[in-house]
Amino acid sequence: MLKQLNFLLGLLLVTFTQVTLAAKQNVLVLYDPVLNKLNDSTTYSSEVNKFLTHLNEKYDVSLSNYDEPASIIVEGGLKAYDHLLLFPSSKKAIKNKGNLTQFELMKFINANGNIVAIGGIQSVLPEGIRNFLNELGIFPSPKNYEYIDHFNSKNGEVQLNQDLNVVPGNRIIKDLKVKDYNGNAALISNNEYLFPILRSSATGYTYKANVPVDEGKTWTFGEQGFLAVGLQALNNARLVWLGSEELLAEEDLYKWTFQQQGVLKLQFVQHHKADSPQDVNSTLYRIKDQVIYTIGVSEYHDGRWYPFEVKNDEDQLQLSFKMLDPYQRLNLLPLGPVSSQDDEILDAYAYYVNFTLPDHHGMFTFELDYKRVGLSYLEDKRVVTVRHLANDEFKRSWNITNAWYYMAATILVILAWFYFVVAYIFIGKTDLVKKNV
Repeated sequence: MLKQLNFLLGLLLVTFTQVTLAAKQNVLVLYDPVLNKLNDSTTYSSEVNKFLTHLNEKYDVSLSNYDEPASIIVEGGLKAYDHLLLFPSSKKAIKNKGNLTQFELMKFINANGNIVAIGGIQSVLPEGIRNFLNELGIFPSPKNYEYIDHFNSKNGEVQLNQDLNVVPGNRIIKDLKVKDYNGNAALISNNEYLFPILRSSATGYTYKANVPVDEGKTWTFGEQGFLAVGLQALNNARLVWLGSEELLAEEDLYKWTFQQQGVLKLQFVQHHKADSPQDVNSTLYRIKDQVIYTIGVSEYHDGRWYPFEVKNDEDQLQLSFKMLDPYQRLNLLPLGPVSSQDDEILDAYAYYVNFTLPDHHGMFTFELDYKRVGLSYLEDKRVVTVRHLANDEFKRSWNITNAWYYMAATILVILAWFYFVVAYIFIGKTDLVKKNV
């Protein structure tokens, strides 16, 4: 009996382990063994060691160098890995260039894959990866270019500063941990889906290492240079470019990229007439109906969903009630934390708006389109029909105050006509007998 019990417990343990492993997302780490011997933990920095330890704890990690031809990231239109980590290379030309072209990497992003790309002073990114970054609007400095800031340096190393280098409102890095910086910088385009995370100070610039400065050959100058840049595509796929491996010490950078934080979710969307709360998500309304629209929003971090509370006007959630163009654009008001499930765990924050439908019939859309830097995008559309009033639904004349004047005038005309008829018959007629005499 004891042996059978041990066997069952062992079987349950194996099953649980298999399920846990199956639930893990997979990460492909591409590296150059000349610069990073990732198979030997004694050769890489503490930042890389901490980062790889985190990956091994949370993900199923595959290591591959750039010259191994088997690293296929997209196959049959589907991503082969959930996340992709691209360490710098010692050369532009690699043997695995066929699987790492800008087109393959764009397919990976379109398939909801997430990418971390890392730069460095004495290294380059393979040509396909660089072309991919350029297509997105990120232009890292060439090999042997380094970020220099003589006014914020100590012992020959650039010192990063919370006030000077962290871009306000980026939502990813709030408290900068990295102080020493040895890396390069990048220029960025006006791509609306790009956003800077760490920037150069006003006195920083990017130029060739250990070479006298020539103004015409600087790559970045002043605050036009960036040390860390993020991108979030319309499908919520994420990418981060880092100018140095030292920035891997900022856990929030790769946690954000790998969708471990800054992820929003609509737990529920409801709309109904104010006087018919039981008729939820109706597809038919009437002009001038009073309607209540309610949503529940959650934010994912630390492995679970929490209520997402808007704390300033810039992050205000809005509803657009539109046909072709918005007829109404309304701010959603907070209701408070709610539970989206039956377990009574407060995992969402409810918002609502109570408004009157326009006096126009047709096909309308309840549209929620929420896009903020550092947060995954929320988009929800609900198409409804707004009908005109039926014949028996119009107000009667006596219920319309403006009609009282016309009704009074009509009654007066009837009374006057009646008086005229009576007067004509009985009052205005002369005595014909006396007239003949």
